[in-house]
Amino acid sequence: MAMPEQTRAFLDEAAKFPPLHKLTPEEIRTVVIATAISETYDLASTETLELSGPHGPLAVRLYRPSHESSLPVILFFHGGGFVFTTMEQYDPMCSKLAAVSDCAVLSVDYRLSPENPFPVPVEEALFAAAWLGERAASLGLDPTRIIVSGESAGANLAAVVAQKAGKDGVPNIAYQILLCPLTDWSGEYESKETYGTGYFLTKALLDYCAGHYLGEGNRKNPLASPLFGETAGLAAALVVTAEYDPLRDEGERYVHKMIESGVKVTLKRYPGMIHLFYAMTDVFPDGNDVYELIRRQLRTLQ
Repeated sequence: MAMPEQTRAFLDEAAKFPPLHKLTPEEIRTVVIATAISETYDLASTETLELSGPHGPLAVRLYRPSHESSLPVILFFHGGGFVFTTMEQYDPMCSKLAAVSDCAVLSVDYRLSPENPFPVPVEEALFAAAWLGERAASLGLDPTRIIVSGESAGANLAAVVAQKAGKDGVPNIAYQILLCPLTDWSGEYESKETYGTGYFLTKALLDYCAGHYLGEGNRKNPLASPLFGETAGLAAALVVTAEYDPLRDEGERYVHKMIESGVKVTLKRYPGMIHLFYAMTDVFPDGNDVYELIRRQLRTLQ
């Protein structure tokens, strides 16, 4: 489709800034704003907890849309290429997700690379999932309705957690929500070549993040690239992709692999959209539909 004016205007503005891959990780962390969501929501509570994780203190934030007992809970992992952005920067998105979905949201502030390269974020994600499985009932959450979700690099972690469900203390997962997922660090895809320059997320930045997170190895390790993991028996999933996203094709390839394994998957590609559009609903109102889509899909778990 023809590029919407809102997308063109955003890309024109983004082109005025220096390429992120030419900055140090510390510099990127000072300039990147993860979300552009100005709505505020009257949640029942928002609480930050500190867990004793496998690599030291691990912060998580629990958003409750209501005081209802046995709420379903979304275990959420933020994006940022494993190099930049934190739980704090995704606060508006998680608040919106909790309010619209009527689910609690537990957001995980996993450690970043290059200070903490692979597999540290994976180990912290799996630890957080196991912790939630053990504590859900005592937190007033439903341990039988744990949904795993994430966006971009966070969707990578969410997919890995779903593949590990029922193993090594990781609880069974009721549903997956993967937003513009990064599923394969090793492959070359048409969308990465076509939209890898000039469409906000760039191929150069993906390569930069891969170098800091993985170094020269591990590109096909299933814990790093869930496309190479076992998909048979996974929980049903919603996968969102964007037309102008370099990650579009690998996300949709993961969808096809899950479907071939017998997994029920709903795929929604948003035309005219770029990576992270659902976290910038002030700029891309179409992103609001993603939250409504999530709400409708999760209704079947109620």
